[in-house]
Amino acid sequence: MKGVEPSSDAEQYYRLHLRAMVREMAKELYAAITPELKRLKPQYTGDAYTADSWVDEILAAIRGVASRWVNSSFEAQARRTATRTISMAEADNAAEFDKDIKRAVGVDFNQIVKSRGLQNYLDASIADNVSLIKSVPTDYFQKVENIILDNMRKGFAPTEIAKQLQEHTGVSYRRAKLIARDQMAKINSDLTRQRQKDAGIEFYRSQHANDERVSGKPGGRYANAKISCWAIAERDIGYGKGVYKVDEGATYAGESGLHPGRHHVNCRCVAIAQLPGINYFPKD
Repeated sequence: MKGVEPSSDAEQYYRLHLRAMVREMAKELYAAITPELKRLKPQYTGDAYTADSWVDEILAAIRGVASRWVNSSFEAQARRTATRTISMAEADNAAEFDKDIKRAVGVDFNQIVKSRGLQNYLDASIADNVSLIKSVPTDYFQKVENIILDNMRKGFAPTEIAKQLQEHTGVSYRRAKLIARDQMAKINSDLTRQRQKDAGIEFYRSQHANDERVSGKPGGRYANAKISCWAIAERDIGYGKGVYKVDEGATYAGESGLHPGRHHVNCRCVAIAQLPGINYFPKD
């Protein structure tokens, strides 16, 4: 058995929508802020500087743009994105889980077991991701306010302020990739665990990504990571190397209930089901 990897299609869909949102926010912001910075330049630079006389005007311009990203229309858009993403992730997880079980035992899992309580989880996951999507513009524009006000008080030219805004937009753009990858890993982890429970699977083996970026791997890029995926996969707590109970997960660095895909942010581990008579032989 290979274990179920997070849905690459769902991750790509989520990432593209988040990045499109960041691009549109930046486009609207630059269009609104650029003429205001030029108009207000005499008030915050040179001999004509007047202490913070321009604050209300520049904040009004920023918040005018931000308001378009906190209304009911945007929330509906966020819900559509989250719903579509979760639906794609669930469908791919179901297909890959069934394929993994069938590869091992020749049984079509989806034909004999229907996941219980899955809809409640999917609804909760959609709600969580709506909140996460809504947090992106909130965080973006809060940081924008800080950047603009701080640099105007320092008397920086509009071109320098624009440069720093572009850098901030780049950070938000890259963060979209991390959000998409991390959320798909977490959702895949939860769906896999639920399906393992429904199939009566008691144990799984934690499998790390087997490269230099595995957290805690000696000699790897993140050898001193707080949560070590390498150590979790190598440890034997009595069931075999890297094997844990589906209901319990692993314990590491004082944290319990750790499951593959949820060991830490951007965890790339997967849970490989351990089947009696195939992966292990129960004692009489």
